Amino acid sequence: MASTPLSLVLFGVAVGAYCAALVAFVLFLALRKKVLGDIGLAAVLLGWPVQAASIFRRALEAGHWPLGNMYEYSTGISFVVVTTAVILMVRARMRLIGLPAMILAIALLGVAYMLYVPPGELVPALHSYWLTIHVTAMATSSAILSFSFFFGMAYLARRWADQRMLATAAAREPAIATVGSGGGGVATMTLTGGGGSAGTGLGGAPLNQLASGVRKVLPSSRSLDLWSYRFVMIGFPIWTFGVICGAIWGEHAWGRYWGWDPKETFAFITWVIFAIYLHARVTYGWREKRAAVITAFGFAAILFTLYAVNLWIAGLHSYARA
Repeated sequence: MASTPLSLVLFGVAVGAYCAALVAFVLFLALRKKVLGDIGLAAVLLGWPVQAASIFRRALEAGHWPLGNMYEYSTGISFVVVTTAVILMVRARMRLIGLPAMILAIALLGVAYMLYVPPGELVPALHSYWLTIHVTAMATSSAILSFSFFFGMAYLARRWADQRMLATAAAREPAIATVGSGGGGVATMTLTGGGGSAGTGLGGAPLNQLASGVRKVLPSSRSLDLWSYRFVMIGFPIWTFGVICGAIWGEHAWGRYWGWDPKETFAFITWVIFAIYLHARVTYGWREKRAAVITAFGFAAILFTLYAVNLWIAGLHSYARA
């Protein structure tokens, strides 16, 4: 019976550390204790070098750049996700970004494990230095653009919380009504019946508590919107570079730059979505809510391009399954 490769053992240790970090970040969100956020960061910092060692060991075991199949590709994307989260948690002190980052990283590693194949030789089509350039660019940009989605969804949550609290405050303010007096003067009457729907209506109090909690743990909506925009500005050029490199590799391998293969098509669709984001934001001022919605479509397109196309749609890139 063949022994378990060392890369897979290290892979399991990294997943365990990330799961511990996820639990700590969930508790940090619920209890808002700084020490829990620090424990989560410590667990990530423990798992990150172990995962790096797993990837390096996999490269030695396989004898090639470890991005030749879905196991290696998913592992690579998760590594960039964790690396980006570490930078944000250490440099910008954003402990809470570890929660969505760990959810995505663990999900990617779970899928990677389900698609695991032992280390081995590459298929002939992948014997090219373009594997290192093109696939690394696509994996890196996929991870970075995912953070634009994280911040976009956080913006929507903070926006909802702000609007909820404003509506509650407005409903609780006494309304001043003016009525005429018998002698032609003016008398005022204070109406204090506000707040029924927003404050004491069905589900009002729990939703108000939730909104208050969201406002305490998330930065301002403007800050979140800007962070989302920054990650699109970083990830979109890298995605563009990766698509161009893929076209050049396609000409070398298949004799044409572009053939509307399913993977090429959906990579282009993803590019268009984020191009729309940037164009609409710069030209038409589409910020905040509309921009956040576009990042959601972009994130869905990334996942579809990564998994649905490779696993369920036959094409020239189907060799990525194994």
